[in-house]
Amino acid sequence: MPRIGFSESEIVEFKESIREVDDAGETACGFANQNGGTVYVGIRNNGEIIGINTVTEKTLRDVTQVLFDNLEPQKVLSITKETIYGLEIIKISVEKSLTPYHTFRKKPYIRVGASTKLMPQEEYQYRLVYYKSTNKDYSATTLSAFQISDLSSDAILELRKLLIQSGRYELDIKSLSDEQLLKDLLLMQDGKLTIAALILLATESTLSKALPYAEIRFGYKVNEVEIRNQDTVIFKGGYLLYYNKIWDKIQARNLNVSIPLGMRVIERRAFDEQSIREALNNAAIHRDYLVSESSFIMQYPTKIVIKSPGGFPEGITIENIIYESKPRNKLLADILFKCELVEQFGNGVNLMYKNQLSLGKNPPNYKNSTDKRVVLELDGNIQDLEFAKYVLKVADSKNKLLNDEELLILHKIKNNEQIASSNITQELLELGLIEKIGFSKYMLSKQYYTDMDQKGKYTKRKGLSRSKNKELIIQHLHDFKSATKAEFAEVFKFELSGKEISNLLEELKREGKIYFEGTPRSPKGVWKLVNKSR
Repeated sequence: MPRIGFSESEIVEFKESIREVDDAGETACGFANQNGGTVYVGIRNNGEIIGINTVTEKTLRDVTQVLFDNLEPQKVLSITKETIYGLEIIKISVEKSLTPYHTFRKKPYIRVGASTKLMPQEEYQYRLVYYKSTNKDYSATTLSAFQISDLSSDAILELRKLLIQSGRYELDIKSLSDEQLLKDLLLMQDGKLTIAALILLATESTLSKALPYAEIRFGYKVNEVEIRNQDTVIFKGGYLLYYNKIWDKIQARNLNVSIPLGMRVIERRAFDEQSIREALNNAAIHRDYLVSESSFIMQYPTKIVIKSPGGFPEGITIENIIYESKPRNKLLADILFKCELVEQFGNGVNLMYKNQLSLGKNPPNYKNSTDKRVVLELDGNIQDLEFAKYVLKVADSKNKLLNDEELLILHKIKNNEQIASSNITQELLELGLIEKIGFSKYMLSKQYYTDMDQKGKYTKRKGLSRSKNKELIIQHLHDFKSATKAEFAEVFKFELSGKEISNLLEELKREGKIYFEGTPRSPKGVWKLVNKSR
């Protein structure tokens, strides 16, 4: 049997057959965590080439699947067939990883000389914490195994068209070759394509080899109890090849909703295009491509759910997502911004809030998200027709387009949530859109309830004036001689907060009308009327 011209080393490993694919996976993990290397399958330890009977495309796919599914974080490997002295072998090329804390079947490995060893747990934990804290941009990772020929010419044409239309790219695109364009956009660095280039521009076959889970699976159901999808599509290949097709698929079942406004009827869709496109682009930008899981879109008649692998980026929570932005894949985000597929960085979620709330729909819902995936639910139902009509009327009468933060505050005020005073509440007060009815307590304006023909509701919501509330306290003490704060809380139940009641009592005390008897802050202490005859 012929022999290979080199031996096993820190960067070379031989395996006899495909039956040793798990051993090859451990070695590939060790190479990724160290200096990179190559595993040859079909060669004995002594360098004797024995070959593999038949290496088909299915053989390569099967090997790729085993390695890709069990390497965490996922690692792009080059797995090819080679012929040496007429014998077929499999060559697995592994580049040194930018995230050198990989595991294979949940165990970390490292290359030591010509052997693959388990990585000490202390070292693994150190690498995990250190490299995750540096927030490296995975989409900017370069790959030497792929060339421009692995990209789709249609996707590159779409990229050129978007850049020209957007005006966010200053160079004369028509004069640039494909290679120069990719270099200028940093999609090609040091002669190597980046992960972002593949995600956006790769052919379907290329991306299936490099990042088989970089796909979006779409499904449609009439309702949530239905077991089978009525429609299913898997979108594969570069994102620019199919991003419009996803919207077309959603739009095909997008219902019309009507909003009566005076003598007019305003027609809107259940799902507005801007919100859906922002949600899809955010899913592409922020998903974790190191996780072996596809992205999912599930459409129902009045709801869309989008699931993206990987939890929120560090520092982002459900509570602050409308105010904070931190793209997990910065290069990818930069390209989509230049193409004008996304608005200014950090504005995508804000736009979704604005579009949802302005039509009386529920705000974007992330409550089902976990540390492993982000789940976004967009409601297509108009939950509050009166609020939608009010927002449209404000835009007409005051020539004022409410922004996302203003709409969110109005939405909370309408739902009787307590709101802290701010510049926004002050502006809304000056515009006459809200009224202040207590300490940190607001309600929608009298005009809102008049327009909505809910005058009785306005009076009930506003309650008694401050002077009337003070009169009620005096009347209660006149009838019962004394009262605890708990009794007053019962009097003003659902109307005033504990702090608002305390403020009224202290105000009456300063006016010399009542006094407190008992230890300060004692629950047994009582308030009494001042005896004027003394």
